[in-house]
Parts: sequence; structure tokens; C-alpha cells
Amino acid sequence: MEPVPAEDLMAPPYDGSVANLLTRPAEKFPDEVAVEHDGEALTYAAFHDRVQRVAGGLHEMGLEPGDRICVYLPNGIGFALTVWACIHAGVVASPINPEYRRREITYQFEDSDSAAVVCDGEREEWAVPVAEEVGLEVISADPDSDHTTLDDLAAAGDPTLVEREDDDVLLQPYTSGTTGKPKGVLLTHGNFRVQLVNGITSYTGGQVRGDGFAVVPMYHITGVVVMMTTLATGRTLHTIRPDQWDPDLVLRTLDEYDIPSFTGVATMFMDLLQTYKENPEAYDLSSLWRAGQGGDKLPVPVHEEFEAVFDVPVIEGYGLTETTAGSHSVRYATLGDRIGSVGQPAGHTHSKVVDPETGVEVPDGEEGEIVMKGPHVMEGYYERPDATAAAFTEDGYFRTGDRGYRDEDNYYYISGREKDMILTGGYNVYPAEVEQVLYDHPEIHEVAVFGVPHERKGETVAAALTLVEGSELTEAAVKEYALSEIAPYKHPRIVAIREELPKTGSGKIRKVELREEFVDEG
Repeated sequence: MEPVPAEDLMAPPYDGSVANLLTRPAEKFPDEVAVEHDGEALTYAAFHDRVQRVAGGLHEMGLEPGDRICVYLPNGIGFALTVWACIHAGVVASPINPEYRRREITYQFEDSDSAAVVCDGEREEWAVPVAEEVGLEVISADPDSDHTTLDDLAAAGDPTLVEREDDDVLLQPYTSGTTGKPKGVLLTHGNFRVQLVNGITSYTGGQVRGDGFAVVPMYHITGVVVMMTTLATGRTLHTIRPDQWDPDLVLRTLDEYDIPSFTGVATMFMDLLQTYKENPEAYDLSSLWRAGQGGDKLPVPVHEEFEAVFDVPVIEGYGLTETTAGSHSVRYATLGDRIGSVGQPAGHTHSKVVDPETGVEVPDGEEGEIVMKGPHVMEGYYERPDATAAAFTEDGYFRTGDRGYRDEDNYYYISGREKDMILTGGYNVYPAEVEQVLYDHPEIHEVAVFGVPHERKGETVAAALTLVEGSELTEAAVKEYALSEIAPYKHPRIVAIREELPKTGSGKIRKVELREEFVDEG
């Protein structure tokens, strides 16, 4: 595809709804493959037609622009199709982590005020009972489902594209705050347009050519942006489910399709290194041009070894759900890479480091809270005016809750988190949420959840707890219970049942002491 000047992508016929950005590649490359997953594929003509007809089908079933739909699907064609169909229909998609279970999906179904949920056959077991309980329509990506299917919607709907304005909400993903209670993030067409135009122009006018690849979770903001940018540039998107992670499969996919860019989290980089070094002759990765790292911080030795072994730069960056993904990156840096830094702010990002108590900007080199503003920053949190107000400074900067510092060349470094959060394998886990699940068990008396260092995942979830008198609950039973209530990555991999938990003089559980004890035992 020919390079597209950024100003053209902000003007007719590509302004208005972000859905218009799919029209150009569909018209220019109708016979090229748009999305491929596990051997199944749709061309741009077929994908675009189906997206538009599913959008029409959503209207036929009574949904209107501005209504919400939960998208409870793993990486694959169904996810991409559903999100683009929602954009065309003017319906706000609210992606759900496909590993979530009863408690978590119940919360998002209700909090998002969704009218329906789109799931696959594998997730109907969890979605259907909850949807019936709270009154949501069920739409299945499984053509053999007993429920309304995407095929049914496509058959019933006329091609549809509802025009939207930049301040209309496009997506409502969920994140968590310091208490662990998820909040719906309101991301607009304007937010996405800024990020997508940045990605589109860097591709069409830059050195990277070739197919796109999504192995990071597509329900996550990074995965959504990867998916949308790839399809807006007329490339083929190849997808792999993160829960079926296989480093050999990823390396073979990079080889087979000559994919130029890979984005992953730290554990993926470690696994790819190990697998590749075992048999480097098995893979031709000469087309790999760069790798991007997101989520948890990539250890410096892994960063350096990956660059040396694969002979590609590793592009570190930083961003949040509330900033529609990337806000800082080494890719934007004017003075090259500085390992350990997340790079410089993107051109549309105004960023600074402030004292979290006073809001006053601190000198270069001094730690503080990273704050930012720009056209990619969220409109706010859904139905939470107080939380929205608290998330912004008086002068309009979004408070990230992350600690860091900036050097004299405007490179940013992330040094810690203000939030009480465990970062395990690229996933955020909030101890308060896991603790509440464990407290709901009738035989658990007290509990403390915290992160402990893990060689591959950065951190892993640990829980120390006491039981009610007379209970014979085992550590294995605690893990099994947690697995039935919350996503597998959240459940405590380490459980210790104690007679008592260490506490401060005021009666608060001393998590720091427990964490140190678990580290010493490990």
C-alpha cells in the first residue's frame, strides 16, 4: 500500500468513524488475506463484507449506537471480526479477558451495562448461565451453537457503517485501580485515530514491510491496537492464542510468513531464546526486523542476549489502557536506544515527572510519578466521575500511578508502581481482588496476597492465610477453589496455611515481612 500522509487519514473519506480506515485496504486489496488463525483465513473482501453485515445484524437484534457488548473471545478471526463489526455499528465493544470465569465476567457484564455478550463455544459454559442470570443476549462465534451466532447476524443484516464523531466512545476495556476493583475505560474514536494514524504512517512510510502478528492478548489494549493497525494498513494479521503459547510455533510462524516484527512480554522473549538456541538451523528469521516489548520490564541480560542472538533491536516502550496503549517508546527516541529506558514520549504525548503529593514537577534524574496528557488519553472511567476526577491533575495530566524519572535527554525510566499490583508474565494482578475471592470461602479466616520474584514471570502470586477453627482445608483445595472463581494467572501458585499472620501494632497484616519470608524460603 502506498504511504498515506497523516493529514489524509484525518480528512474525508477516512475521518469520522475509525471504521473508515478498514474501507481503503478492503477496496485496494480485496483478494489479499486479512486475518489468518490456525489455518483458517478470510480475504479483505470477505472480512469487510462480513464485518458490515454483522454490524447490520446487531442493529436488527435491537442494538443502537452507544450500546455496549461484551466480547468474551480469545485471539482469532472471531475477535477481530466482532470488534470491527461493533465499530461499524457504532456499538461499544467491551473486551473481556478470555481466561475470566464466573465472578469476573458477572462483574463486567453488569458494570458495563452491556446488552449482549459475544463468546465462542468453549466459553459458553461460563457465559451462558451468567448472561441468563443478568439478562444479556448471547451471541456465539461457534456456527453450531444453539444460540444466535455471528453467522445468523450476518445473514440477517444489511451492510452497515454508522458515522461517529471523534468524541464518541469506541471501546470500553477494563482495568483495575489500587483497590483491584475493575473500571471501564472510555476510549474514543479520536483516541484510537491518533494511535492508529501513528502506527499506519510509521508502517507505510517506514522500513517495516510484511504481515502482522498478534500473540499478545487481543482483549488487551496493546493487542487491539496491533490488530486494528495491521488491518488498517492492508497487511495480513496472523494470530495465536496466548493460552496456547508455544515458542516453537511462534518461531515457525515468523519463519513461514516472513514476519518483520514481533511484540511480546518478558517470558515470551525468554522462551524464544531458549527454544531458538536449541536448534537455530530450524528457523530462518532473516526477515525479522525488530521486536517490541510490553508489559513487565524486560531484564537487561535478556534484552542484550535477544538482540545479539536474533540480530534485531528490541524496542522497549510504555503505555496504559487509559492512554490507548503506547505513549513512550525507544522507537521515537532521537538519540538511539538506551537499555533500561522506555524511550522518549511519542509526538502526541505531553509527559512529565511530578511529586505525587504536591504535583510539582521534579528535576531530571529525580523520581516521582509519571503523568501525561494528549489526544490519546481516555475520556474517563465509565460511570465513575469521582475516579475520573481523581485520575487527573488540576492542569489536566493523567496520573499513571507509576514511579519513574526522566534524564536530561528526555528519556524515561520506570522504577516502580504506586499501585499495589503484582505483574506476572505480563498480566496485572491486584491482591485486593484475589484476597476478596479467598475471603469469600467460608473456611478461610485471614488472608494476605502478594507477589514474590519468579525467574520467568517476573513475579508470581502467593497467598498466606489462616483457617477458621476446625477447618481441614488443604493448600491444594485453596488453589482449586481460586481456579474455579478467577482467571488461572490470578490464582495463587504458592499457598501457605499458617497458625497466624504477622501484624503491625495496629493490626494490619505485614505483607512486606511475608514477602521477605517467602523469598528467603525460595
